[in-house]
This record gives sequence, structure tokens and C-alpha cells, in this order.
Amino acid sequence: MARMLEELDALDSKMRELSANVRQLREENQQLRRQLAASQSELATLNERVAVATRRLDTLIEELPPGEMRGNGH
Repeated sequence: MARMLEELDALDSKMRELSANVRQLREENQQLRRQLAASQSELATLNERVAVATRRLDTLIEELPPGEMRGNGH
């Protein structure tokens, strides 16, 4: 009977440890999801800024007189 109680105590201890690990992993998962969302938002903002800068450069290049671009091979 004492051995069975010891086994139950060991099982209880393992279950508590497992529960604590699950709780910690859930918290970490939520934090990682928040970080991912923030990174994706930042990426979208940066992509938009690059697109705007590209359009501005394209406009400036189009406004240059012929032969003004260096390295164009002409």
C-alpha cells in the first residue's frame, strides 16, 4: 500500500510539472505570436516605404534629360 502511495505521489508530482510546463509554453507561444504580428506589421510598413521610394526614384529617373544617367552604357 505504501508503494502505491509513493507511486501516486510521484505521478502527482510529474503531473504538476507537466502542467507548469504546458502553462509556460502557452505563455511563450502567445508572446511569440505577438512578436510575429508586430514583425509582420513592420515588414508591411517597410515594404510600403520601399515601394514609395522606388516610385519616387522612377519618377526622378524619367525626369532626367537623356544621357544624364551614369552607367547606362550609352
